[in-house]
Amino acid sequence: MKEKIIIILITTILLFFFSILSVRLGVKNINIKTILEAFSQYDSNNDAHIIIMHLRIPRILTVIMVGAAFSVSGAIMQGMTRNPMASPSILGINSGAGFGLAIAMAFVPTASYNTVIIFSFLGAACATVMVYAVSSVQKKGATPMRLALAGSAITSLFSAFSQGLAIAFKMSQELTFWNAGGVSGARWEQVRLVVPWIGIGLIFSVAISKSITILSLGEEVAINLGEKTERTKKKGMLIVLILTGSSVAIVGPVSFVGLIIPHIAKFFVGTDYKWVIPYSMLLGGLLIVLADIFARIVNPPFETPLGAITAMIGVPFFIYLAMKSEGGR
Repeated sequence: MKEKIIIILITTILLFFFSILSVRLGVKNINIKTILEAFSQYDSNNDAHIIIMHLRIPRILTVIMVGAAFSVSGAIMQGMTRNPMASPSILGINSGAGFGLAIAMAFVPTASYNTVIIFSFLGAACATVMVYAVSSVQKKGATPMRLALAGSAITSLFSAFSQGLAIAFKMSQELTFWNAGGVSGARWEQVRLVVPWIGIGLIFSVAISKSITILSLGEEVAINLGEKTERTKKKGMLIVLILTGSSVAIVGPVSFVGLIIPHIAKFFVGTDYKWVIPYSMLLGGLLIVLADIFARIVNPPFETPLGAITAMIGVPFFIYLAMKSEGGR
């Protein structure tokens, strides 16, 4: 237990350090003294203070929140399904949420941000139902590889639907920008709207962490231990949909975070989800902070899409897991 606490403390320090670095870096680099002054002696006539307080602080808060949300979603899904390849992006939930957002953009262009999140939530729910329906049609059931293949098919389907709406309603540019994934447009308005949704999801994810641990031992074992498995699954999927739907609505379908982070978390703190879920929050926030920094410095003054950065890390990891789950074939 002592080692786990030390690991969490080290990750927290790293997250704080790179968050400060993220606030410093950009088209205009800002020193630490100016950052401190922006908090203690804010001057609305100082351009650097405006950049810090109205652009970079909301951006870093958004990055940390969505990183935690995607990571915890993946951890819950992997624990409930006992599928090492389960994650919002692999199982089509991201694309489903994106389709819901495209519907909102097309048919309710003046909708509030909370309404957009609800549309994303409903799209993610549709994708989840379809993936599990498609992957369970044969007697073997929803094996890890079947889930991954079904997720790929549903992802392609919803992406095609989204592109069709984009062409029909002449919003291809907006949807393309959003699909690339990124937080350049994050402002205090988005932060205030998305924090309650993600905050509630993260709190409830910690609350059911013990049940997820029991469920990860296998459904039969969980039932013998007195766990109400169906209720836990419904709670878990509701949390995943809230976290994913709200995150996708604000930063787009950033892929593979929910796949990678839970595995790293388990490597450091074991398989008890009482530790895995909180550590996934920190580690997910740290990964997205690092990806966002890299996205800004790799080709200045332009930003590389955040989704491209996470895909560069995630695709090799996914291939490794797919080979491992199929016995190396």
